[in-house]
Amino acid sequence: MAFQNFEEVWAALGRLYSNITRLEESQQRAAAQHAEQLAQAAAQHAEQLGQVTERIDRVTERIDRLASTVAALAGTVAQLATVTESHERRLARMEGQ
Repeated sequence: MAFQNFEEVWAALGRLYSNITRLEESQQRAAAQHAEQLAQAAAQHAEQLGQVTERIDRVTERIDRLASTVAALAGTVAQLATVTESHERRLARMEGQ
């Protein structure tokens, strides 16, 4: 593109400067929007992580209670097995008489 005079060159430089300025402003706005979106996403993820952590804690408590119940049940079964063996021995002695 050939320019006929200095005014055309100056006008073209002005347009170029205006375009560059608009692009920079647009990039700054886009960067700010992106930063805001990232901040919102981070906040949502932090909230979700908190919820998941609470759920894990509740499940862990339930598992601990279940393990305690199973241990108590195992102890009860062992006691009943001892009682059953005692009764079986007594029954065998009574049948042997």
